[in-house]
Amino acid sequence: MENLEDVKQIIAKNLISYRTDAGLTQSELAEKINYTDKSISKWERGLGIPDVLVLKQLANLYGIKVDDFFVENENTSRVVLNQNSKKSSRVLITLLSGGLVWLIATLVFVVLLWCNIDRAWLSFIVAIPAFFIVLIVFSALWGKIWQTAICVSVLVWTIALSGYLIFYWTSAELLFFICIPLQVLIIMWYVLEYIIKKRRKNKPTTKLKG
Repeated sequence: MENLEDVKQIIAKNLISYRTDAGLTQSELAEKINYTDKSISKWERGLGIPDVLVLKQLANLYGIKVDDFFVENENTSRVVLNQNSKKSSRVLITLLSGGLVWLIATLVFVVLLWCNIDRAWLSFIVAIPAFFIVLIVFSALWGKIWQTAICVSVLVWTIALSGYLIFYWTSAELLFFICIPLQVLIIMWYVLEYIIKKRRKNKPTTKLKG
């Protein structure tokens, strides 16, 4: 006889399987059933079980029976493996792209040294904002809003640092003062996006058809 933990894992795998087959993200499903994506994530990680009413709601949405969530099949294991493989691929692509930035910076550094150019080490300073541009692209595609906000913040300050170290004009430190209002705007943008996302989740849900 299966214990509670085994049942949780079977339900979790089926929740992932049916959601994926329906072409829904966790956020999209959360909007449809008027729950948070944190709840969806918790259920799909086997840390909790939706109540019977939610399971019925999901069954109607997917066109299945409630009992189907409790039956283990080959597709559920395959979907979980595909999900883990997708996450690993995204991390690998991000790391390779970021590594490429530092490889180019190293090559530029070596060439500048070979040409006896002073301050060749600045190639690594310039590589910092370039690296965070790469992170911004991938965090916007696959990450969370807060991850993008952090990357944009670091980008702004590292651009100021690069300008401060590369150029010698008087009062170059004023670049950092320009970053202050930009940082405030980034924070305001993040808060606004967060509020909009919360309102979408709390929006009344229309009745699901069976």
